[in-house]
Amino acid sequence: MKMESIIEINHLTKYYGKSRGIDDLNLHINEGEIFGFLGPNGAGKSTTIRLMLNLLRPSSGEVKIFNKTVQKHYATIFKSIGNVPGELKLYEELTGDYFLNYMNKYSHKEPQWQNELINAFNLSDSDLNKKIKHYSHGMKQKIGIIQAMQDDPKLIIMDEPSEGLDPINKNILYDYLQKFKESGKTIFFSSHYLAEIEKVCDRVGLVKEGKLITEESISALKEKMIRRLEVTFASPVSVDDFDLQNTDILEQDSHRLVLNVSGNINQLLKNITKYEVKNLVFPEPSLEDTFMSYYEKE
Repeated sequence: MKMESIIEINHLTKYYGKSRGIDDLNLHINEGEIFGFLGPNGAGKSTTIRLMLNLLRPSSGEVKIFNKTVQKHYATIFKSIGNVPGELKLYEELTGDYFLNYMNKYSHKEPQWQNELINAFNLSDSDLNKKIKHYSHGMKQKIGIIQAMQDDPKLIIMDEPSEGLDPINKNILYDYLQKFKESGKTIFFSSHYLAEIEKVCDRVGLVKEGKLITEESISALKEKMIRRLEVTFASPVSVDDFDLQNTDILEQDSHRLVLNVSGNINQLLKNITKYEVKNLVFPEPSLEDTFMSYYEKE
């Protein structure tokens, strides 16, 4: 069965004078999916979102949400959208509680998720009765996320929503994104963290310097992902055991190896277990290395 397209972006271009924002972007986001919009800072992610929300006017092209042109119909479209802006700014003189209820009035719907999200993010009555100017960065981000999701919107647009959250609260966010997806909601999730996109999204668009590099499923992206592995052994090892087709040896001595590995890592892990390991470091996959892998394969 063909999925309904919730977001349609057609030949979207935005220039600020001679400076590029986004160039000829085409995307279709389906109902009920979490779509990751991935790229380094300055790639054009926030510009795209501001165009989607009618906060900027395009140089050319168009955005449709719920099959309606954003520039003509945003007054009705926005009531079914939750949004977490990048570089979140809130009304500093309002209390958290007042802010959430104030934002709820714009949707004309019951804030059916408000209390559950407040409890999940461990915000107390004391927290909610403080003015937002006294909040930490993480608390402000929690409030921003709650106001975006509290009214059970049909579409949620998030620009770097995990910024400022500790690992526990990031996982709370990811769990609720899955709950919303399971209830049929659509989520547009912008991030520059590759591991985060891999964890929560169904499909991903890679953007760099204002252009869409590729759009594909997470499983396809994993085939191109480059992971850095640093391993220290208790005794000397044979480097030949690590000369695999999908592995590049970057640094080596008798007891230590630094490797880049792409795609399936199972054979490499089997070869590592032949030896006694003193230390193993598997940092977050490199976004830039992944881009370069894609360019080379293309």
